[in-house]
Amino acid sequence: MGTGFAIRFGEKGGYVMRVRKIFFILFVMMVGVLSGFAVARAAEPIKIGVAFGLTGVWADWCKRNIIAVEMAIEEINAGGGVNGMPLKSVIYDTASKPDEATRIVRKLATDDKVHAILGPFSSSECEVAFPVGNKIGVVMMVQASSKPGVAAANRPYAFRNKIDELRLAIPAITKWKGHYNIRSVAIVHDAKDAVSLALGTQVLPGVCKKLGLEIVNEGKYVTYQTGDFDMKPQVTRLKGFKFDGIVFGGIYMDGVTFIKEARRQEVNQPMVGGNPLMHFLFPIRAGKAADGVYTSSEFYHWMPKEKVKKFTKDYVERAKKRGFDPPEPLQFDVNVYDGIYMFAHVMKKMGITNKP
Repeated sequence: MGTGFAIRFGEKGGYVMRVRKIFFILFVMMVGVLSGFAVARAAEPIKIGVAFGLTGVWADWCKRNIIAVEMAIEEINAGGGVNGMPLKSVIYDTASKPDEATRIVRKLATDDKVHAILGPFSSSECEVAFPVGNKIGVVMMVQASSKPGVAAANRPYAFRNKIDELRLAIPAITKWKGHYNIRSVAIVHDAKDAVSLALGTQVLPGVCKKLGLEIVNEGKYVTYQTGDFDMKPQVTRLKGFKFDGIVFGGIYMDGVTFIKEARRQEVNQPMVGGNPLMHFLFPIRAGKAADGVYTSSEFYHWMPKEKVKKFTKDYVERAKKRGFDPPEPLQFDVNVYDGIYMFAHVMKKMGITNKP
């Protein structure tokens, strides 16, 4: 049997006094429940979705990016969180696939009810995932996707914390041209990946022409598909042209395969690549074949700034514990870190809470 209140009619003063007592007790209980609910609500986190390619072609970057996500959220929460509420990441793997990235964005926004999404990583993913987020109305910010115009085409909810390839290519090719006295170039690019395709057919040719370089294979660019393990046909075709330097549009893994095969076939002209070539594993895996290759980045961990030094120190400690070698941060790591802080800043300014 359950406990309850007994009301005895006819007892002098009993009814009124007992009813008052009942209401008082109920009031106290309700205040307790409501205050407890308020405390529970205040303790609930503000959720930020993370849609990264933790497997697949982008994993070498994205798995490291998780360290930066954790660093930023821990620091923000240690400082009081956002409007008194902690931040929490909800992480899913896009498998580096555009269709999966689209599904993950929809899941984060509608099922997990996150307030914002960091990612996905690549332009190929963003071209299909951004429109979904834009339709739902969830703010998305990416750390990569350097193909020009992808975020701008999906306003008002899509943003990119990344300098695009055009702005990065100009200083890189300018310095490369001057160092090697380059006058003519041959272009090699990935014909599958969105940013590499844009690099090879638009950005890099445009920059080369602007700098007065002759493109000896214009309209006949040497192409390959992401992940091709045999670059013999591409290098053999390249040998049919006369040029001073190679301009490469592709990710670092394919860059390793290409440059090693090129040097094996004694194609020794200097090479410059777009930002996707920038990874510390490129010179490690390519060995001597990578000597003298130029690329671009908006961040270097040896920058003489105190904030950079602190970020790098904290990042390296965590990366070593997880077995990353080399452990130093890349440009995408700092872009992720800053991206979380940007979300927190805007949320504070706009008075965002943990209400979905």
